[in-house]
Amino acid sequence: MPSWLLWLSPVIVAPLLAVVWISWAARPRGPVQAIETVEKYDRFRAALTQPVPEPRRPRSKAKAKSR
Repeated sequence: MPSWLLWLSPVIVAPLLAVVWISWAARPRGPVQAIETVEKYDRFRAALTQPVPEPRRPRSKAKAKSR
């Protein structure tokens, strides 16, 4: 196999894989049961109402210098 073909194979294979993945991801879905939709919405609302954790504080420079 020529080396140039191996070198160019990602250029050919990557777009083909992207087209296959996009066509699979965009496929039509079946009908959803109403209870599933309500449960998903309830989980979404519960996630939004949870308190946001405090951000981590960076280490103080005094501790970093003592090392």
